[in-house]
Order: sequence, then C-alpha cells, then structure tokens
Amino acid sequence: MKVHDLEGKAVLSVWPPQVLADVGTTFVRPGDGVLKGVKRIAKRLSLVIEHGGREVVGRLECDEPSTLDAVEKVLGAHIDEPIQAIGDLDV
Repeated sequence: MKVHDLEGKAVLSVWPPQVLADVGTTFVRPGDGVLKGVKRIAKRLSLVIEHGGREVVGRLECDEPSTLDAVEKVLGAHIDEPIQAIGDLDV
C-alpha cells in the first residue's frame, strides 16, 4: 500500500494531509511543501510542513494502530522531502 492510498473512517483520503497556517495569508494546497517533522499524538500524527518560508501543521489520522506505526516510521525516515513525493512511498 502507498501512503496516498490510506483512508480514514469515512473512506476519505488522508494523504496529502490537510494543513493549518498559524498566521497571515499562508495558503497551502494539499501536497505542497516539505515535511519537516512528525510527532505521534494518540491515534494521529502531527506533521510540520514548510511551504513558502513558513511552517504549517498538518494532521494525519488512521484507524489501525499498526498502520499508523508503519506510516510514522516511513514519514520519519523522509524528513526534508517533498510531501508530493512521500505519497508514493510504500507503507
């Protein structure tokens, strides 16, 4: 399975992650930016993504803990890589 094939409870794609900008007019389309960090918070991953010189936060949730563990490992190994390219990695 590829990262971009992951689905949530409502059978919605979870990749690329949805992102939130903290200030100003930063608009980041899903798939834009470079992965800068990954942090596990319960049943989800918090992702730090850099785009246009700013950092934004993305969120990824997955129903299966074992799948989330695998995704966390893959993402952690691909820090500083483009979000778009990460979607094609195997989990």
